[in-house]
Amino acid sequence: MREQVRVLVDGDCRAPLRVYNDYISFFGEVDPATGTLKAVGEQIAGVALAFRGGRGSTVGSYVIYALKYYGREPSCMLVEEPEPIIITGCIMADIPLFQVRKGFLEEVGSKRAVLVHEKGRDYVELHFE
Repeated sequence: MREQVRVLVDGDCRAPLRVYNDYISFFGEVDPATGTLKAVGEQIAGVALAFRGGRGSTVGSYVIYALKYYGREPSCMLVEEPEPIIITGCIMADIPLFQVRKGFLEEVGSKRAVLVHEKGRDYVELHFE
């Protein structure tokens, strides 16, 4: 499946897709030292993390950077509603960031897939298992 995206921070990404159908406050809800999304107790390191958007403190940008510092960052992020905290954090940490259309998260849901993006393209590919 090919999905058009708006590229906010470009870069290559090939990783298992993990969908979190909610908003994330990186400050308080993500442990940068372990790469754990506390709400679900799952690791976000090395995955293509898809979520609604950011919620919360401007410190979230630094938490995203800290994920990179500790080697626990997602391979890329996909959001429906981009906002400055997420964009700034991804720029600082050099994490590819893409905006997806409304309804993408529900459509993909919990299906197992690998997401692939090549720098310079305006789409991602999903390879379902």
